[in-house]
Amino acid sequence: MAASPGTFETPSADTIFWMTTKYDAIVVGAGPAGTTAARELASAGAKVLLLDRAKFPRDKPCGGGITFRADEASGIDLAPVTEREIYGVRVSIDMGRRFDRTSDKLLARMTQRSRLDEYLAEQAVCAGVEFRDSVAVRSLEVDSTTVRAYANGDVYEARVLVGADGVNGQASRTLGLEPASECAVAFEANYPADDAMMERWKQFIALDLAGIPGGYGWVFPRTDHLNIGVGGWKYVGPTLRARLSKLCRYYGFDESHLFGHRGYQLPLRRDDAPIVRGPAMLIGDAAALVDPLSGEGIWAAFVSARIGAREALRYLGGETSDLTGYQRALDGEMRAEILASRRLHAVLQRLPAFSVLMLKYNGAFWRYMTEIIRGEITYPDLPQKLGPLRHLLYGWGDLEIALHRRKLARLAPA
Repeated sequence: MAASPGTFETPSADTIFWMTTKYDAIVVGAGPAGTTAARELASAGAKVLLLDRAKFPRDKPCGGGITFRADEASGIDLAPVTEREIYGVRVSIDMGRRFDRTSDKLLARMTQRSRLDEYLAEQAVCAGVEFRDSVAVRSLEVDSTTVRAYANGDVYEARVLVGADGVNGQASRTLGLEPASECAVAFEANYPADDAMMERWKQFIALDLAGIPGGYGWVFPRTDHLNIGVGGWKYVGPTLRARLSKLCRYYGFDESHLFGHRGYQLPLRRDDAPIVRGPAMLIGDAAALVDPLSGEGIWAAFVSARIGAREALRYLGGETSDLTGYQRALDGEMRAEILASRRLHAVLQRLPAFSVLMLKYNGAFWRYMTEIIRGEITYPDLPQKLGPLRHLLYGWGDLEIALHRRKLARLAPA
């Protein structure tokens, strides 16, 4: 029988726990969010255990793009795991007309999650974190002051739990928290490329827009191969394999050479959805903090991890009686950003081809997009440039969001 929220499934009588080890904080999940939170906590003197069920290095489904603002939010130098620096975008309209847009400033770094996450874990260990990979957490127990993780026959106990194990992770299930209002989906694969092909993609990514409801297609360059993928609203999931095939044909790639096919979900958080319960919190994808417009989650992973670590340290130091300060601080930092992104995404989805042409012919619109990518302005800053017309944009965006949710309700199984 499944454990109820906030409890754990009692081990069978023949199970032997060999030891109980105590920590200030246990972090479950060693992706960008978990490793960053662990590093920040340990750097401040906390005793931290970081657990991940996979053997490192391990890869994860992800396009591998780190926007400049995510790079800045990481708190460390990501140059050692950078495979490409991106200064331009090859934009196409539903696999039809295409054009290039470039920037004088760095837009993004390209990496692989196997390299990025291992590097971030190494930085956490250097800060004093005890990292254990290949450790699958069997169950979690959370009461008002203590958390316990049961894994591999051992018990780990702490005053704080940081759930960073993704949208379907055990932390959110144990806490009875479901911050995602809905999920987008993506499907990707890798394509081998010779030196000549990689030179053509040296500083460019490609985005195919206006063809997939709620999403787009992409080509991202790595060191010696390309990552090719498509993504959109969950209801388009059954069509994504065919869309990926079509995208390959559009760019002249031989689909038979694709390898490493993977699908995954991109969680979108409900407004004010709780992400704290007792001495536990959710960060990154576990808190459903994906950018609605871009589908990018690494920036939010870094930001939520650092805010979470700060509030956990205040709690551990006796400055606060609970972790609710984390949710308040995170909402103060990101709520307006996510809402503005969602509204902009909804409006652009209503007029997709027009929106792409705006990128081509409107220099100001392209400049604003690059400034958002670089973190020089925020999503809420963009409507402000419209003056009083911003209220029209807000209302239109809210209407489109409501219409989309009604469509999802009609599509939901009875």
